[in-house]
Amino acid sequence: MKNYKKTKLACYLGFITQAVAANFAPLLFLKFHTDYNISLGNIAMISTSFFFTQLLVDLFCAKYVDKIGYRVCIVASEVCSAAGLVGLAFLPEIIPSPFIGIIISVILYAIGSGLIEVLGSPIVEACPFENKEATMSLLHSFYCWGHVGVVLLSTLWGAVGTILVSTVFFLLFGIGSWKWLAVIFALIPAINIINFATCPIESLVEEGQGMEIRKLFSNPMFLIAIVMMACSGASELAMAQWASAYAESALGFSKAVGDIAGPCMFAVTMGISRVLFGKAGDKMKLNRFMIGSGILCFVCYLLASF
Repeated sequence: MKNYKKTKLACYLGFITQAVAANFAPLLFLKFHTDYNISLGNIAMISTSFFFTQLLVDLFCAKYVDKIGYRVCIVASEVCSAAGLVGLAFLPEIIPSPFIGIIISVILYAIGSGLIEVLGSPIVEACPFENKEATMSLLHSFYCWGHVGVVLLSTLWGAVGTILVSTVFFLLFGIGSWKWLAVIFALIPAINIINFATCPIESLVEEGQGMEIRKLFSNPMFLIAIVMMACSGASELAMAQWASAYAESALGFSKAVGDIAGPCMFAVTMGISRVLFGKAGDKMKLNRFMIGSGILCFVCYLLASF
């Protein structure tokens, strides 16, 4: 009998990996700026490179992923994610330009993140689970809990690193604690390579039976969904990517307070809402829920901007 629980676990870890890829580097924006003398304009290019790469990967997957195969692509996602996180720790020191080293690492794990984003949901959807709506909502909540873990572990690791800075361990390696944390985070996708290589993976459609891109773009509801995802993604990432740096530089908060009060609390509340919808979504009217969420987002971001 096929063990689909292993598939679910692999996808959960995949979404945690995506959360690490998307949210770890932004916690270090000011450190990159001070330690490597990277301008704030170039710092913004880190996020731009990450999401532009994800966009290209998404377009590639829409055309070729069925031909290549889900398993090959999802295993490749974990390989790229692990390589990118390890590269983030070491390439800025190896390459003459730290900025180029960071960008190369970001592009690598952005490829992995893009593949996870595209493949994680359909892999779970294709599994014969009884309550798929709850399972899918819980799956996406793992991105939020991964985000929370990144922030909290990064904050705690920074405190420990300060205490142990004079020990033989750090003297021998001569590297900042955040770099070793990047290596630790890389263990998640590295271990998950085995999960995806051995777990059962089904397909939602038969080979060659998927809808063509041209037909998708001729569907008005698909176009509306694209606009909604673009707007919600931009609003989410504006908070998740820059809240920590803003709290530190503009409001004068410490690194720990800025991380926890900004992106960490944002991820906590986002995760809670996804878990609640997973538990009670069958009792809610989706249209009203979406309209209410949109109004709430507009009001909250308006307050945040002022």
